[in-house]
Amino acid sequence: METKLKAEHHGMLNEGSENECHVFGYRTKRWRQVLCYLGYVLTLGLMRFLFYWKQEMYVWFVCNPCSLEEADVLLIKTTDEQKKCFTKKVKSFHVANLSHIAFLDTNTAEKQTSKELPVDTEHKCFQVRYMYVQKIRYIWNPFKGMFQKSGVLDYTHSCSDIHTKFGSGFSKEEQDSRRQICGSNSIEVEITPIWKLLFREQSVKLHKMVEFHNNVMVSVLRKTGDIEEVQSQNLIPGDLIILPEKKMYLPCDAIQISGGCVINEGMLTGECVPVTKTPLPCVDNYIPWNIHTGENFKEHMLFCGTEVTKIKPDSDGLVKAVVLHTGFNTTKGDLVRSILYPKPIKLKLYRDVFWLMAALSLVSVFGLIYSVVVGALQAAPTKDLVLMAFIMLTCAVPVSLPPALAICILYSQNRLKKHGIFCISPDRISLCGQLNLICFDKTGTLTEEGLDLWGIVPTGENCFQEVHHFTSGCTLPWGPLLGAVASCHSLIVLDGKIHGDPLDFKMFEGSGWNIDDSQATCTVSGKCGSCVTVKPGSGSKVPVDGINILLQFPFSSAQQRMSVIAQIIGEERLTLFLKGAPEMVIRFCKPETVTPSFKNTLDYYTEQGFRVISLAYKYFELQENVSLHNLKREEVESDLIFLGFLIMENQLKPETKPVLQELNSANLRTVMLTGDNCKTACTVGMGSGMLRNTDTLFLLEATDPEGDTQPFINWQIVKRNKDNDTKINETTVNISCIDNDINFNTMQVELDYASSGKYDFTAKQNLPELMMPNVCLLPSAFAPSVDAVALNKTAEDIQCVAPWSHYVRQHKYHYAMTGKSYQTIKQYFPDLMPDILLNGTIFARMTPKQKSTIIEDLQNIDYYVGMCGDGANDCGALKAAHAGISLSELEASVASPFTSKITNITCMPILLKEGRNVFVTYVSLFKYMVMYAFIALICMYLMFWEQTLLGSNQYLMQDIAITIPLMLTMSMNGPAPKLAPYRPAGRLLLPPLLFSVLLHLCFTITVQMCAYFVLQQQPWFSRSDVFHACIPQNMSFGNETTPLVPDVSQNFFTTTCWIITGINLIIVEFVFSKGRPFRQPIYTNYIFSMFVVLQVAVYIFFLFADIESLYRTMKIVCMPYYWRGIIFGMVFALFAVAYFIEECILENRSLWLRIYKKFNCKYLSQFKELQKAMEMDNHPTVVQRKTTRTNMLRDKRSNQNSV
Repeated sequence: METKLKAEHHGMLNEGSENECHVFGYRTKRWRQVLCYLGYVLTLGLMRFLFYWKQEMYVWFVCNPCSLEEADVLLIKTTDEQKKCFTKKVKSFHVANLSHIAFLDTNTAEKQTSKELPVDTEHKCFQVRYMYVQKIRYIWNPFKGMFQKSGVLDYTHSCSDIHTKFGSGFSKEEQDSRRQICGSNSIEVEITPIWKLLFREQSVKLHKMVEFHNNVMVSVLRKTGDIEEVQSQNLIPGDLIILPEKKMYLPCDAIQISGGCVINEGMLTGECVPVTKTPLPCVDNYIPWNIHTGENFKEHMLFCGTEVTKIKPDSDGLVKAVVLHTGFNTTKGDLVRSILYPKPIKLKLYRDVFWLMAALSLVSVFGLIYSVVVGALQAAPTKDLVLMAFIMLTCAVPVSLPPALAICILYSQNRLKKHGIFCISPDRISLCGQLNLICFDKTGTLTEEGLDLWGIVPTGENCFQEVHHFTSGCTLPWGPLLGAVASCHSLIVLDGKIHGDPLDFKMFEGSGWNIDDSQATCTVSGKCGSCVTVKPGSGSKVPVDGINILLQFPFSSAQQRMSVIAQIIGEERLTLFLKGAPEMVIRFCKPETVTPSFKNTLDYYTEQGFRVISLAYKYFELQENVSLHNLKREEVESDLIFLGFLIMENQLKPETKPVLQELNSANLRTVMLTGDNCKTACTVGMGSGMLRNTDTLFLLEATDPEGDTQPFINWQIVKRNKDNDTKINETTVNISCIDNDINFNTMQVELDYASSGKYDFTAKQNLPELMMPNVCLLPSAFAPSVDAVALNKTAEDIQCVAPWSHYVRQHKYHYAMTGKSYQTIKQYFPDLMPDILLNGTIFARMTPKQKSTIIEDLQNIDYYVGMCGDGANDCGALKAAHAGISLSELEASVASPFTSKITNITCMPILLKEGRNVFVTYVSLFKYMVMYAFIALICMYLMFWEQTLLGSNQYLMQDIAITIPLMLTMSMNGPAPKLAPYRPAGRLLLPPLLFSVLLHLCFTITVQMCAYFVLQQQPWFSRSDVFHACIPQNMSFGNETTPLVPDVSQNFFTTTCWIITGINLIIVEFVFSKGRPFRQPIYTNYIFSMFVVLQVAVYIFFLFADIESLYRTMKIVCMPYYWRGIIFGMVFALFAVAYFIEECILENRSLWLRIYKKFNCKYLSQFKELQKAMEMDNHPTVVQRKTTRTNMLRDKRSNQNSV
């Protein structure tokens, strides 16, 4: 019974997703709740404060564990690194009809064997229990015994289920019944009350951004066949919507099931390039539709917030789509939720802040005890004792810190906005200050978005023909190659202009053909449908009237290709044209059609930096009873005929090289993640300055095992020629013989998987006269050089080291590889991964998933990674990075936390500078707030000992005249104009920062204690008579003279300490306001500088002025001028010492580096420890005879046979 309760007590939310949570059921006990409220009163609210921050403790105190079905309170625990706990109350509502409940789309057998919904006998209806977590409604499903999302169509439906169950639409009654469970299709963002000033502006913008979403008229197809216009907020998952011919913004996520359409997904990807959508195939199987379509599922998805720009109706004249997600479950809802509930940031600074705040809380508790003990010893009245205790408890906790940090972020956002950079996750701005590795996409980011068509290299007679250049008036002759260039694209015509991918546009422009703007229809196998027609231009002399593009298989980064099924006007047969990455295209071509010089020709062009696209085609006929839209891509893309290469020229953006040089000079590592050819990427990397002229680049090509063939890695050196082009040098290792100084200048090096867990280089070469067996080379970057190979020795005696190891000592080396090679190395050669992650610079032919994987691997060795891309294929990488910035014309997109309207990488240094500025400001504000607490505490300790307090106006003066102006103005400093060659310290619990606070605390204690004791030694000092130290003061009423009665706060102690603490606060305010190298100098912040000068002037005025009304207002007393001079001397000495220590010692980076080196301090980052280990481990490694995995398995089998 207990085991059953334990199982029913726990469940999962969003299992398998990144938002996965544990959920535990509890039931509230009323008597415990009463005790809890009593505890709030007895602890003066401390218990409530504790339960607010530790909600699990509240649940354990007030509730009993129970099953999730009976729970009225749920404890939810996230599964991420934060392990955050929070509680949610379970609510309920009633429904009268169960026949169309949304989550009852399960098997009938399951319904019969499962539990029934709770029944409310009084109202004769069924009870439905639910809760909200971050705007998402979760419904209790008794048939599955779990809470599940509402507003989502079940992903277990197969492709045929989508067509059959939802292809005819719902009736009005079904829709109304299901809406009770799913809720409204609306994204409601409440406008925050005006008293929450810091967040008001953002909530208003969000409200305006989603306002139109809730008021769109949508055409819905009913089961009766009627089309009804409904409000978008009435849509539910499973509804069948009809896309109109006019432009519209989608109010939900949907799956297209018929017809075609063109979507502008700029809100989603950040790239305003129209995307063609195809209908979900009606395949009769039991595989869930998203698994069946695999990585291509987005080809059939219509996302909320994206714009439908054009439709292609089916034979019935309609374009239909089934609603998949509604409300906050949609893509746009995710964007809004990511703004409202930003993902927690793993920043060491925040963890240090937590520990220091905990330490300050302990200090405040000590102050509370001190005030109570002192008050009790001196028999203070209970009222005064309680007052002093509360003051001591609150003054140690810097409550002004959160609003000060929020104001800092607001200023930073405004500065970024002026540069065209917009942010939906403000907390990540400070994280940008810690970035030490920046990843860049290539096309559209480092290079121009547009491509220039350089030429076409056709094939013929089993070899490549002469290059065809697209000069004025020179067009391709008619043939399959021209057909591919004219039709193998996804271009569309909108408002009389051609839109689409820049590569497609340039390719089609070179053909000299035109796209017919009219809505064309064509008949295939007796079925009529819409199509896109391309026709020859006026100057083209071809024997055809045009080509109908019947079906598109859109480009996919994962598949690295696209294809179209076309039909030449007047012909019956169909033609498939395919274009894509050369390495991918030849997999689908007949081997006899691929020229023998394919690789050499491809290398020739890619090494010059050209982007090379392969073209192929085949003719085929459609079988009877087979629909064109039900053709499987894998079946038609086979047995193709290779046509040749399309050569595109992609120039570097003029801003790329200066920015990369700026990043390199700031010691920021740069990495390229691209889907382009590896050798093209190498050329761009060298030409852009990502690699210095003295650096060496190794091209790695890893091969997976096949049969008895073991996995191995080919290593090649990429060198520049005189024209600054790259050249792949096949000479990868030079091994000199001791006896006769023979050089092996041409050698392929393979890295074999050894049974010992090490990896051996095997230099293989056909040199029979040398009688030399395989040479074993350990791929250790620590070894100094390959010195010699004894000609007369066997492999067991040879001592060799890594071929590239001498580059470690002479200059830096880099690795370039494809995504496939990276995966192979990660799987079969894990010992090489640290070296790959530390020195890998160019990663080509990367799928979106592989980009995200590399970024996560870099983060695992403590790199702070930034990512800059155009958003199209970089969405995953932009989200995975600590700070991703998308180059887009839009202000916000789901693609990344930052969006830049500057369409080049100059936005990255701007973001880095601003991030460092904010980070340093964070540290300065925190140090000031900590010192504010300590200065106030020390003053309070002295005052409480004398049974006195500062006056109310004196407290207000410190808060309003000093702290509030600092909160509002310290963050106004702009970032430094130049990136420093190092980052700001990423933690608070580091010696420089801790010593800074501790030393300033010591200075404060010294000054205040000196003033306290020296004051009591003065001849005019008196605890009772405070008005006769300098000028006799009295108050006259007519002819009578009445002596003044001092207030409890009016004495020599409060006057002296208040002046000193006030100026002390101004001193730390000024000293902690850092300027260079991460911020502009303090004098450039005119408002802050003005306030500092004004504050000093006011306090000096209070110190030396003799104004009786001022004395009465501020609760201060007159003191001799020489004592005022002593106070001024004390605070001036405090300023001089504090400024000197802070600037010359605590901020002396070179001094601290020498101290760290002297004491051999360990690095805090794992990648630095790895770099240090590689630099120190430079001894040659002896490698024994190579044992391959094949030999190991063979030996194992022989041992088993012998047994």
